[in-house]
Amino acid sequence: MSRVIAIANQKGGVGKTTTAINLGAALAVAEQRTLIIDIDPQGNATSGLGLEGRASRPTVYDVLVNRRSVSSCIARGVHFDHLDLLPSTRDLVGAEIELVGEGGRETILRRALAEVRDAYDFILVDCPPSLGLLTLNTLTAADSVLIPIQCEFYAL
Repeated sequence: MSRVIAIANQKGGVGKTTTAINLGAALAVAEQRTLIIDIDPQGNATSGLGLEGRASRPTVYDVLVNRRSVSSCIARGVHFDHLDLLPSTRDLVGAEIELVGEGGRETILRRALAEVRDAYDFILVDCPPSLGLLTLNTLTAADSVLIPIQCEFYAL
């Protein structure tokens, strides 16, 4: 069973995406089966791993809104044999509005991850800089939270 780690902070520009990509790469090099989920509509982890602009590829939006299986949306072997990515899309901006009437909307990601938890040692989720429904879904699915901060005034 994998360990799901949310990488979250309401402040932007503190290193969430950098932490997700580099921690994921380090775990993959150590032969730990690792999935990075880019749940930030900005999609910086997706572009940072070279998958930006692939419109035909299914994304985390399809998992959350269209109820596609996680395994059908994963990009496998991204730069390393043991590193996979569930990419983001700008469509996630509207996901919170689209899901507002859904019962159990805060647990969609947790339920969706059940099918792949045994396939990975670590699942890292790169969160947006907010405490909206996307981050709430991640926190509900996570076993732990990693909060990157900068050593400066108002960092928290």
